[in-house]
Amino acid sequence: MTYSTSNNIFLLPYGGGSVASFRSYVAGFPPTHGRVIPVEIPGRGTRSHEDPAKSIEECARLVLQKIDTTGAPYILHGHCMGALLALEAIKLLEASGEPLPLFMVASGRNAPRHVNGWLRRVAELDDRGLFQELQDLGGVPAGLSFAMAQPFLGAIRHDQAMFSEYDPGHRKISVPILVLAGRGDKMTTAAALADWSDYSSKLACLQWLEGEHYFLLQQPQCVAQAIQEFRQRAV
Repeated sequence: MTYSTSNNIFLLPYGGGSVASFRSYVAGFPPTHGRVIPVEIPGRGTRSHEDPAKSIEECARLVLQKIDTTGAPYILHGHCMGALLALEAIKLLEASGEPLPLFMVASGRNAPRHVNGWLRRVAELDDRGLFQELQDLGGVPAGLSFAMAQPFLGAIRHDQAMFSEYDPGHRKISVPILVLAGRGDKMTTAAALADWSDYSSKLACLQWLEGEHYFLLQQPQCVAQAIQEFRQRAV
């Protein structure tokens, strides 16, 4: 199997997500465009024995423990909450002098300073109401009933608390940013997505794909093509 020159695309999860959430995406991502490696965060999956992080910044630091930045050129991709983790991870890499990613991909997330109304509203709901909202958004794993959903809902609420308290500050990173957005995503807006340009001193580009909030899971080949096209512009 032949991989692209940028072998590794480290993928950071959305709120409530884990490595297992990306199985179908990884399987459908064309290997000629890169090798997707989902990264587990503390308290999930293979790291369920670890205490969950208390902040986005702490979670980003712990995420970097599982990422090899010293091998082949790489890309950091974060979906929704994962985009905030990727941004903070790059800040830490810059501060430590470690090799930086070729670029960052932020999908399904407004620029960091924006907190959308959906997140504020669901924070006040009980578990059944939150479960219904997540079903409507397409964010409930297939086959997961409400009766089985307590650990999942607990993870969602923990992550929501982390990024609702997050302050991105004003520091720009020195790597380009590709912003991917779903045309039907109710959690993002064109204006707030465009503001990602305020977070990089390099190129920032917004590209629209079909789909709603979890659009990347349904179309890994389209995401791969967008990443490949941006790589040619940014590197």
